[in-house]
Order: sequence, then C-alpha cells, then structure tokens
Amino acid sequence: METTPRIVNSNPETKIPDTLTGSPVRIGQQGDDISSVLHGEFYEAARCGTLFYVATQAAVATSVAMNVTNTGPLVYNPVGNYKKFSIRAFAWHLTTAQVAVTLVTLGGGYLSTGGVTAHTTPAVWGTNFGSLAFGGPGVSTALCDMAATINTPRGVFHVGQAFTAGALGSSTGAFVNTGGIPILYPGAYAAIFTLTATSGQGFIIWEELPL
Repeated sequence: METTPRIVNSNPETKIPDTLTGSPVRIGQQGDDISSVLHGEFYEAARCGTLFYVATQAAVATSVAMNVTNTGPLVYNPVGNYKKFSIRAFAWHLTTAQVAVTLVTLGGGYLSTGGVTAHTTPAVWGTNFGSLAFGGPGVSTALCDMAATINTPRGVFHVGQAFTAGALGSSTGAFVNTGGIPILYPGAYAAIFTLTATSGQGFIIWEELPL
C-alpha cells in the first residue's frame, strides 16, 4: 500500500517519489516527528489569514506626545467584537531632519464604550490597511485610522530617538518585535506617538485571535 514517506532530516521542500502520494513527514535521528516551526515567526499567522497591517503610504505629520487628537497609524478593536488583537510589531522612521529632540512610542488606551471616539481619516482596506497574505485569506475585524480622536492614551514601548539636525546620531527604530503585546480587547486601541511633532512613515502589525 502506498504510504507517506518518513524522511530523516529532510528539507521541507523534499520531493516525494512519483509513485507515492502525500507530504513528507520530517523525523529526527531517533524517529521523533519534527513539528517545530519551519518558517519565520509570523509565517503561520499570515498563512492562516489572521495577520494584518496598517501602514503609511506617504509621510505623515504626527501629533505631539499623548494628544487625544492623534495622527499616524492606529489600530482599534471595536466594542462588541469577537476577537482580541495581539500586537506583533511596529516601526516609525523620520522623513525630515528633526528640529527638536523626540522619542518614538507605541501606546494605546481602552474605554469600555470605545477608546476611539472619532475616525477622522479611516485607513483604506487594500491600500494602507490589509492582510499580510497578499492575495490569500483573511479579513480584519479592526478599524484603522491615520487620524482619530482617542481617549486617555498612554505610552507602552518607548523606542528610538532623534536629536536636532545638528546633533550627532539619531535613530527612530527599525522593525520592533513586541512579542505579542499589548493585547487589545474590544474597546482598546494601539497607536504610534512621538514626543515632539515629526514627519515620518511607519506601520503596526497585529494578529487577530478568538476571545
């Protein structure tokens, strides 16, 4: 009877002989099944259609510090939703020379009646908001914005800094892996803030999971 071959220390792309069907099962030297992740950290979530992004497509002027009138990428879990959002990564990069010292922060907030009170500039699905399985599965339940009115923002991840144009050295953070936190329950949001007004581009990546 034709069976799926068990291939010791195989490459996951190993070709199955034409006379057999199925997919090769990877096993170790002791005959143990190898079931560890074979791809990058975010691959499985993207493949399953549960990983999403909101990202600028042109430079955006940020609001100052923890302003309730926020500009920049924001992801919001609407009240009554059946999902929780696990923030996976974010970044912010300056597009102009700074005139004052600044700090980049991923922050957020929560209100049982809704942490975002006005969606001033909603993000557009398929443009600056979408699935990270391009052409694949996945429809987000989030509401995303490039400008919004928010309730009681607070800083969580303080990363990256920039000095004045004449100062030595500046950095506003490359890809920041947050390890899956913060988690946004319905009514919560996450956004990128800067200590002083900046012009830049950035993104937030999150995974949507059952409550």
